[in-house]
Amino acid sequence: MDLNLDRAVGDGYSSLSQMARVITQDWAAKNLFCVACPSASVLSDPENTPVTDFSCPLCESTYQLKSKSGAFGNTVSNSAYVPKIAVIKSGTAPNYAFLQYSRSDWCVTDLFVIPGHFFSTSVVQARKPLGSTARRKGWVGSNILLGEIPVDGRIALVSAGAVRPVESVREDWRKFEFLKSDERASEGWGADILARIRILQSEKASIDFTLMEFYERFVEDLSLVHQENRHIEAKIRQQLQVLRDAKVIQFLGKGRYQIIG
Repeated sequence: MDLNLDRAVGDGYSSLSQMARVITQDWAAKNLFCVACPSASVLSDPENTPVTDFSCPLCESTYQLKSKSGAFGNTVSNSAYVPKIAVIKSGTAPNYAFLQYSRSDWCVTDLFVIPGHFFSTSVVQARKPLGSTARRKGWVGSNILLGEIPVDGRIALVSAGAVRPVESVREDWRKFEFLKSDERASEGWGADILARIRILQSEKASIDFTLMEFYERFVEDLSLVHQENRHIEAKIRQQLQVLRDAKVIQFLGKGRYQIIG
């Protein structure tokens, strides 16, 4: 993986944002590989393809690229809200590649991928519709609430200028692939419960928790996120079973759990 961006690709663009977009897209087309299968490359999608920028020629996994000079914050502006929510609910959300670069030397400093199965409707926020004078009047964009996604979902490809081994990257992918393959975890439920387990772990500074502690802390929250579900406590128990089966947590008996993964 060559961490140098080809600045010449941006020649002819007067806007710095447009220049950065074409330069980083060019870099990704030449260097990004599929984290979900053995493919050493991904292919650029046709311009204006909704939601995705790249596709894997082997497994057909899709990717959307977000790039930034410097570090990403907890909230990242993104594309149209309605299509994004639709792909999340259908279980076809793309994987998101977050590329950070240094504008002083046009070099990639960090790159991480968040698998699509870590996205739920709770981590996508609708932006205010564009006003009546805007060219796309009424258009509603979205924000990715990056800070709401558990650290488990960040698969580092490049960290502080160091490229990680490809097999280590794909091993990180496989660890939580069950969130995509296990139908019980669909519609973001698995990711939502995992995220809240991590919150509880941080708040308690402990790897142990009880079912009642989870209920008291998150039933109301999850009821707002999943308003169509009228059996939140039963759904929580099901997702804890999913995470237990995947060896992320261990059931200790009598409503007690321990985080092991």
